[in-house]
Amino acid sequence: MKKRVFMTLVAAAMAATVFTACGGAETAEVASDEVVEEAAPEETEEVEEEVSEVEEEAAEGVEAAEGEEAAEGEDEVASDISYVDGFYANDGGEDFMIFFYESSDGDVAYVNDGTNEAFAEYTVENAATDDGTEYLLVTVGGLQLGYYEEGEDIYLVTEDSVFAAARLTEEEAEELHSIVTE
Repeated sequence: MKKRVFMTLVAAAMAATVFTACGGAETAEVASDEVVEEAAPEETEEVEEEVSEVEEEAAEGVEAAEGEEAAEGEDEVASDISYVDGFYANDGGEDFMIFFYESSDGDVAYVNDGTNEAFAEYTVENAATDDGTEYLLVTVGGLQLGYYEEGEDIYLVTEDSVFAAARLTEEEAEELHSIVTE
């Protein structure tokens, strides 16, 4: 793009030089001004059109490259993630799930709080129910779901309730997730 603009300016300067070399100084100034006045608007429009085309092509190329990089990144992330653990509960109408995964980029979790879902890096903090039962509160994105274990029993904790839950294998988690998200 810069080369085209530079070449246009060089061509205009060369034209002015040719007119200057062929006549007197007075003729050269007039000829030079005429060349600039006549050629500049047309060349400027052509250059602007070419610049616009090049910018559009570059933007399309960048978007395509970003899309390919994102797709490659997703494939790499998907193959790099391994299932760690998962829990599921149902209150008779709502499904509650939390699945934990680990990858080379960090640990992530999937949470479904009965109405919303999130898949992202997570944080864990200690919390307690109103009756004093301690549990781990997991925050994924803006969603929170807690859990605790008492011996063999597992419980999921929401803001309002505590539900008996089941531990899931990776296959069970994938199957359940596909059923619930349909």
